[in-house]
This record gives sequence, structure tokens and C-alpha cells, in this order.
Amino acid sequence: MTDADIINSLNFGRSEDILKNTSDNPMTELLLRLTNELIEDWRKQLQVPNSKGHKPYATGDLTQSLRPVNIKPDSIETTASQHWKYINYGVNGTTVNRGAPYHGKAPKGNLSFYDAIYKWIGDKGIVPDEGITREQLAGAIVNSVRMKGIEATHFFDNVLTQQRVDEMGQRVSDLVGEAIKIVIKKPK
Repeated sequence: MTDADIINSLNFGRSEDILKNTSDNPMTELLLRLTNELIEDWRKQLQVPNSKGHKPYATGDLTQSLRPVNIKPDSIETTASQHWKYINYGVNGTTVNRGAPYHGKAPKGNLSFYDAIYKWIGDKGIVPDEGITREQLAGAIVNSVRMKGIEATHFFDNVLTQQRVDEMGQRVSDLVGEAIKIVIKKPK
């Protein structure tokens, strides 16, 4: 359904009906569409190779975790795996400063950093060179990340720009403005 379809589907009730938080009202439909468009663009951005030609996703966990969680007439809320900020903003290493913000302590999770890297090696199908075990490879990667950090992708920031926010706001304004015009043209 396009924005025009949503506007055309408006009932001729009161303008406040548009702002009610129900699943079938035009505002909720538009906000859900805007949110899904953002998520789709974040997912596409996660496919863009970094400066070394590597794609920033490993297993697709981050991509799959992006989803809307709360749509209200005045706000939209999304969720993602806890490591989204490390991928977006990067991580400073002990020897390489990537200009990343301090993220605080790592979130408590089921896996340690080492265990997460060990799992990632298996998920990616990486086979260690002869003479190196998967455990040794995981340890080497952990040490490398600690020293060199992680390059920022800005997958989130590159999509949710001020221009994008303004465009989204305009689409909402167009919907509400049209609804108000309809109410004025078609009084009860």
C-alpha cells in the first residue's frame, strides 16, 4: 500500500481517529511502513563491504535481529542484537584508536568474547590452516580485535540521517494534513 493509498483509505471521521494507536489506522500503517523501510535499508547497508573488502556481517544474526518493537503515533522503536553498536560505531583497540566512543562494559550474555569468536568461526565455515586448531585461531582473532579494534561501518548512521528523518516527518505530515483537510471538507 502506497502513502497515497493510505491517505485514500482514510475514513471521514475525526482527525484524532488517525492518531489512535490501532493496527488498522492509517497512521500506524504509515509508521510501520516507514520503520520497515528503515530496517530494510539497514540490512542493505550491512551488506556493503568495509575498506578491506569484508562485509560487516558474520552470521546474519544482526541483520535478522533488526525489527520493529513499538509503533506509536508519536514514535517508532526498533530493536537489534546487543552488538549493533560495536558494528555501527566500531571499537577502539589497545594499539589502534578507531575514534569509537566508549561503549561501557560488555553486556552480560551467554557467551564470552572468546566463545562468540569460536562460534563465529564455525558459523562462517572457516577452516584453520594446518597446524592451527580452531581454539588457537579463536584466541588469535580475540587478541587481534583487542589490539586493533573493529572498524566502524556506520550502517545505522548512514541510513538514519537528518534528511531521512525530515522525509519521514513530511510523509507523516502529509498524512495528517490530508486527514484534517478531509474532516474540514466532509463535516458530519
